[in-house]
Amino acid sequence: MATYNGEKYLREQIDSIMSQSSRQWHLYIHDDGSKDGTLELLNDYANKYPEQITVMDYPSQGGALQNFMSLLERVEADYYMFSDQDDVWHQDKIKKEIERMNNEESAHANKVPIIVYSDLIVVDSKLNKIADSFLAYSGIHPEFLTTFNELAASNLTTGCTMLFNHAVKEVVRHPFTAATMHDAWITLCTVKANGILAYISEPLIDYRQHGGNTLGAVSIKTLTLSYRFQHLKNVLKLNQKTYHMMQALGYGSWLKYIYYKIKYKYKIHKKLVGNDFCLHSDL
Repeated sequence: MATYNGEKYLREQIDSIMSQSSRQWHLYIHDDGSKDGTLELLNDYANKYPEQITVMDYPSQGGALQNFMSLLERVEADYYMFSDQDDVWHQDKIKKEIERMNNEESAHANKVPIIVYSDLIVVDSKLNKIADSFLAYSGIHPEFLTTFNELAASNLTTGCTMLFNHAVKEVVRHPFTAATMHDAWITLCTVKANGILAYISEPLIDYRQHGGNTLGAVSIKTLTLSYRFQHLKNVLKLNQKTYHMMQALGYGSWLKYIYYKIKYKYKIHKKLVGNDFCLHSDL
């Protein structure tokens, strides 16, 4: 778990992890220089549950990406999960993802990089439901995002849902200065290494949306052409960062990047054209 000024919602998140039906886990937490009561709260939990919670003591890293990746570098385990500081995990999240991981590992060769990830329920700051499916809400279609080339279109693995094996850690490229976010970088490195993305359609997290989110859910309904023109500068900047990240992993030209984004939108349109679907540009 990576934290920064998360005192307001942190207790609910940690309690949801403590309430997991599976008990075979250890929670490592690093705080990135919080100015509120986050660190005090974390130390209270660590002192109360020393066998399950460890607060890591090393310098601030300067952001969520760096904080999560610094934890990954310092912790050795068979399997890894990332936790945000403000969500709520469903009671069987760990159990169901481990079961899926075991099935995938049994079906494939040893040491194959595997990421298991799930959908999420989108909720507001008070945990009132906004949408039953984060992926549907955001217009993301995992069935069309299975190869390294196709992942140019969208990052489909939300970091807080991910479970991945040690083989994934071994293929993550260093340094990760080109990365836009930890989950996108790890996913791309895994697929580039012919790893497996295993999707669980059941939502296993209440994904809290509030004013302090580093990233969050954006409804596909808001992504109209007029909206995108109004925010064209930000859209172009985001695509530039995404392309730079993929290029660092040997992706190829801008034309290839644009081609796969258009192809992705065409596949969605072709699938949903009969369901009152309006095609929006994502370029």
